[in-house]
Amino acid sequence: MPSEETTAAIVLRASNYGEADRIVTLLTRDRGKLAGIARGIRKSRGRFERRLEPFAHVWLSFRWRRHGELVFITRAEAGNLAAFELGADLRKFALGAYMLELSEALTREGAQSIGAYELLAQALDTLCRSDCPNALKQVFELKMLRWAGYGIDFSRCRGCGCDIGRDDARVAFAINEGGLLCERCRRGRVWGMVLLERPSVLQLQRLDALSLEASGTEPPATPEASTSLNRFISFVLERNLRSLEFLQRTIPNI
Repeated sequence: MPSEETTAAIVLRASNYGEADRIVTLLTRDRGKLAGIARGIRKSRGRFERRLEPFAHVWLSFRWRRHGELVFITRAEAGNLAAFELGADLRKFALGAYMLELSEALTREGAQSIGAYELLAQALDTLCRSDCPNALKQVFELKMLRWAGYGIDFSRCRGCGCDIGRDDARVAFAINEGGLLCERCRRGRVWGMVLLERPSVLQLQRLDALSLEASGTEPPATPEASTSLNRFISFVLERNLRSLEFLQRTIPNI
C-alpha cells in the first residue's frame, strides 16, 4: 500500500461525486495544488466533520494512487492551523471566494506552490480579522501575479523605460504587455489599453508596496485602476473568473 503523506492545506473547491464521495481541490504547503477524493464522506461525516469545505485550513493526510490524477484523502484535521471563519458576512465570503478561485487559476497541480499557499493563508487571515478592506483585493492580486511570474512595474514605462508618475498626467495600462506606457509611447495605440490618471498610478504604486496585513489602512484602487487589474488577470488566464461578477455585485466599485 502506498505510504501516507501529511501537509497543511487550504480547501479551494469541493463537489459531490457519486452517492457518497466528494472531489476536493486543495492548495497545499508541501505538494502544490492537489485534487483528491474523499470516499464515503457524505455517509460518514464524523470522519471529516466539514473539514473539506471551501476555506477549511487543515492538516491533510492522503495517499497517492498508482494510476489516475486524484489522491485518496484519508484524514483532515484542524490541528494548530489558523481557522478562516468568515461568519455570515456576505462581503467577506464574496472576496474570499474570489481569492480561492484566483489561487486555483494561478497554480498548477504538481508544481511547487508554497509561496502561493502562504499568500492565500495570510490574505484569508487578514480578511477574517478585518472589516473586509477593499484594498485587500488589489494587494492580493498584485502579490499573486508577482508570485506567478506576471509582476507589473508601475514605476517605469514598458516602452521607453522612463519614470512613470512624475510628468505624465495620464498614462495607459497595456493589457497585453502587462505594464504602463507613458503618454508618448501610448500614442497611436488603441486596442488593449486602459487610460490611467496620475492619482491612479500613484495608488497602484502604493498598493504594490503594501503588505497584506497593512491593506486595511489603504483606500481601494480607483475604478480605472481596478479595471486594469481585472482585465490583465483575464488576459493572463484567458478567461474571466466566475467569482468576480458575484464579488462586484456584493461590493460595488471594488
